[in-house]
Amino acid sequence: MTKARDKLEDFDDVSIYGIGPARRQALLARTEECAVVWSTRDGWPVGVQHLYIWRDERFWVTCTGARKRVPALRARPQSSVIVAFEGEQTLTAKTLATVHDHGSAHHDWFYAALAEQALPGQPPAIRDAGAEAWIERLDTPDRVVIELVPQKWISFDGRKVKAHGEGSWKPGDPWDEPDDAPHNGSPGAGQGR
Repeated sequence: MTKARDKLEDFDDVSIYGIGPARRQALLARTEECAVVWSTRDGWPVGVQHLYIWRDERFWVTCTGARKRVPALRARPQSSVIVAFEGEQTLTAKTLATVHDHGSAHHDWFYAALAEQALPGQPPAIRDAGAEAWIERLDTPDRVVIELVPQKWISFDGRKVKAHGEGSWKPGDPWDEPDDAPHNGSPGAGQGR
């Protein structure tokens, strides 16, 4: 176990700058994209960006069954999900994947949730057609929904490193979380102590 230091001396053990469960939930609930990583048959790790829904303590993503990640995740469900946020905050989850084929109990709620999340950022012609039209385009016979259940979390909060370096906070002290508005600086007075 690493002893908390009053003064930042090196970057050897950055595990002391983790993200707690409450902050993790807040970040995951307001972010839309993640990298899903799986392994190929010959052992290479590969990943792609996905829009995701965070629900029931798991990540949900979709693609067509023709994507190579689908048979790879069926054969080797050990995977990971990486999500990056402002302020050098990152979350990585070691996950176990389950591929749900078209027509599963998860497709209807997932498509509706994804439409609600994605439509505001679509071009006006697509947005104005509404959620049903968007879902109709998405809901093809070969589409799967992939459920990724976290088994272990690895996190890093660069804001804590900066606060530790400034002397306004040290590992082991309570961390006063600033609001969830995006920002790019280190915590100010009353934010990190």
